[in-house]
Amino acid sequence: MSKYVKFLILAILAVGLMSGSAFAAASLNAGNTTIASELVPAAGIAVPAPGVNNAYQPAGAVAASSQLKISLTNGTFAAGNIALCDSAGAAYGTVATVAAATSATITTTVALASGTAYNLQPAAVCVAGPSPLTNVNIAAGAVGGAVVTMTVDNALSAGDTNIYAMAPVITLVNQLSAAIITPAVDVLDFGASPVMSKFKAGGSGATVTESRAKLVVLTDETIGTKIATGHTNTACAAWPATAEALSFTATPGSGTTMGTGFHATTAFQAQEGALVAAKAILKAAILSTDASATGNAALTAGLTALSCGAGSSATLKGTAANQINALLTVTGTTALTARSYKLAVGTTTSGAIVAAAREILAATTAWTWGMDASQYYIPLVGSVPTSGRETYIKLQSKNVQSGSNGVSVAILSNDGTTAATFTGTITAGTPLTITGAELVAAATAAGKVVDGLAGFAVIVTVNSPEADVFVYANITEASGNTKRIPVKTVAGAISE
Repeated sequence: MSKYVKFLILAILAVGLMSGSAFAAASLNAGNTTIASELVPAAGIAVPAPGVNNAYQPAGAVAASSQLKISLTNGTFAAGNIALCDSAGAAYGTVATVAAATSATITTTVALASGTAYNLQPAAVCVAGPSPLTNVNIAAGAVGGAVVTMTVDNALSAGDTNIYAMAPVITLVNQLSAAIITPAVDVLDFGASPVMSKFKAGGSGATVTESRAKLVVLTDETIGTKIATGHTNTACAAWPATAEALSFTATPGSGTTMGTGFHATTAFQAQEGALVAAKAILKAAILSTDASATGNAALTAGLTALSCGAGSSATLKGTAANQINALLTVTGTTALTARSYKLAVGTTTSGAIVAAAREILAATTAWTWGMDASQYYIPLVGSVPTSGRETYIKLQSKNVQSGSNGVSVAILSNDGTTAATFTGTITAGTPLTITGAELVAAATAAGKVVDGLAGFAVIVTVNSPEADVFVYANITEASGNTKRIPVKTVAGAISE
């Protein structure tokens, strides 16, 4: 670029500045109050008292008859009047706002002085001193993190100075959240009768048929306008008698269905902590059948809710009296499988919570059921004794602990179920042989059908650590040929 072109550009800018269409800074202090998002219903809400404090201050003189455009983002104006006033109560212009409008324009009747603070008041007549604006509505469906912003600009009439200013008016904050303090980790009891129908004693639950996850509801008490909980940001307590409702949803963490073995009437419950033990059951019977993949439990009317301030200590959050228990209960009569479940917690519209249902805990693994055993998949078991076709599964163990080395074989039947089982016990150091014929007989005894000619799959569970167990399987065909059958672990690795 030549030096002559540069000089030309500078000359044009200088003319623009002298012509009166310059850019001058302005400031707007709109208060930026915080409001709990749970107070905003789907239809929106007016800004709660005391309203929006604001102070508009131009940096440069603004002539009379200038047009000041006031705009809102994520908010609207309510029907009424807005006056532009100084601190002494002198009026500088008014505008009648239209309901649901996102902007309004005030035509100044008196020149605005540079550096002087002016206040937007919710009236046609100015009063002395700041008067917070109450004409603002929070947009419908606004959620935590949304910011209502106010902009003051002019319509850029000829000769006007650009006096643009923008500031946040309201920030919505999620007051409620939830956290799983202690997930349930339970071990299926191989020694139970039936095998693995209960959990080992000393697990997460009060009984061997209960799996208990513990969570705490947290509330941010630092928010300017919030739901009243009756305690501070560093304390835990029960909410008032007009408790808010919470919803609990359990979903499979592994697989697509909840699985079998749940208690018909107490499959999924939410219980309050020791603080209100007399009001323990919030909602029962939400999983009346094993086929249900999800279930919801809501705090019922008249029960208090427990919560802790978001700034509470780990000790307080870990205290049983401040926790809510999420329970899964099994029958104790049906064999269980290793699996996991997730828990989601939300709010429902009631009491002080006027927002639409909100999630305060995304689906998180809350229950894990594992095995204190080894498990092996054998994909093909055949047995036609009259033709000489037979399968031999050999199991050995070096575990000499009392109660170990029990064997359970789940048989995959023609209907796709593994309801038929075969059981046995390994004597440490001595091979246990299981034949295909024995497995066919076990399936038949259970009222199931397997095809010994086409073959069927089985899952072998041994009540011993994998490092202690040795597994081998082969099949002898009618021709007399013998083939090794691959034996796989749960992770899919071939163990032999």
